[in-house]
Amino acid sequence: MSELKDVITSYNNLSFSDRIVFYTTISNDIAISDDTQSFLIETRLDGEGSCIYCEGMHVVKNGKRKDGVQRFLCRDCHRSFIASTDSITSRTRKSISVWATYLKCMLDQKTLKQSSAECDISISTAFTWRHKILDTLSELTEKAYLTGVVEADETFFNVSFKGNHNRSRDFSMPRKAHKRGNDVHANGLSSAKVCVPCAVNDAGISYAKTGKLGKISSDCIKEIFEKKIAPHAVLCTDKERAYLKLAELNELNLIQMDTDCRTISKDGRNYGIQRINAYHSRLKLFICRFHGVSTKHLGNYIVWNDLLSGNHRNKEAFFGQLLGQLLCARITRYGQDIPRRPSLPVAA
Repeated sequence: MSELKDVITSYNNLSFSDRIVFYTTISNDIAISDDTQSFLIETRLDGEGSCIYCEGMHVVKNGKRKDGVQRFLCRDCHRSFIASTDSITSRTRKSISVWATYLKCMLDQKTLKQSSAECDISISTAFTWRHKILDTLSELTEKAYLTGVVEADETFFNVSFKGNHNRSRDFSMPRKAHKRGNDVHANGLSSAKVCVPCAVNDAGISYAKTGKLGKISSDCIKEIFEKKIAPHAVLCTDKERAYLKLAELNELNLIQMDTDCRTISKDGRNYGIQRINAYHSRLKLFICRFHGVSTKHLGNYIVWNDLLSGNHRNKEAFFGQLLGQLLCARITRYGQDIPRRPSLPVAA
């Protein structure tokens, strides 16, 4: 009996994400309560003790809505909220177990049709949820910091306005529609291509983001990588001159080599750009399976590729940590805002 009490005590001391890891480790199913509000109160409010807005600890109950959802009031900032305020579950009215099931579908690379059938939601809802999750992960990946030996290079994708624009009030096609992207005949790096600078270090941590249209520039490289690569790190690239400014400003040890050169020896060590080339291949194959990705959503699919390409030995623990991060993240995305995003990168 004393051992059981020790287990219960240890469980009560676990954080939210660790509890999900515990659930998913001892069971092959998603053992999460369908009581959404109780689950979110324990998750995001630390048992009714933390404010969503100012993180103050003077939070009191403030009555209930007509649907029975508990409201809270912060005595510090005097703002009222509920447990799901400023989260990806805002306005969805679905249980946490449905969100967990959908996240598993994304990790299994299931289509929108398969995911909607498994979660009993519409295809349009499945598409909205996909980008709500990827938007949250995009903000989390902005904390990436590359150290050690970093390989960097850029890759290019055709500009795509994929989607049904017949009813759009905010967008009109700037050119004649292409059929499956086969009408892109521009030679070289023209404005028909969007540049995606990518970087990966020797630990396998990667970071990529949509840049500008056409050929890369030193300003674009500086804007994307300036706070993502540690000072004095070793940066391996091809002969592209745009990286010179970044290396000078961040005091990076820049090693440049020809594209067809496999390795180069320096200070008794071999350096190359094979790792970033392999990353480009995986990214291209992943994007290909969707038969074209709209340029305005390309950044989210890059994040999805990075999520799947990671080496997750303990998938149950990884799933629990990921679900915990998504639910704890303070980010709001509404379905009507997703189609209204800029059709081209802001830098363009």
